[in-house]
Amino acid sequence: MFYNTIEVSPLRISDFLHLTTELDLTLKVYFTTPTQTLPIGVVRFLPTEVVLLPTKKPLTLKELQLKLAPIAPTTTLSLMSNDTLQPLFGIKISPPKLLLK
Repeated sequence: MFYNTIEVSPLRISDFLHLTTELDLTLKVYFTTPTQTLPIGVVRFLPTEVVLLPTKKPLTLKELQLKLAPIAPTTTLSLMSNDTLQPLFGIKISPPKLLLK
């Protein structure tokens, strides 16, 4: 018996920029977990990844796109929450919010 496997990889900057090209640039960016929704307001650039940090005031999609545009497209996106680094795997549009998952 053969099983198909699906490879799941963290969201890369090129994927994020491609997925959000046609979206409303005024959407506020949040990270969502099963128990909470956190506004993303700080972007930290590390050698191998970009880390998004929660704050009280969220960035707009346009602000985040401008910060990510000059970074290597294969760089992955992660979120720091409760001192834990979590890779991001996708987005969900829930106006007026863009939810990162």
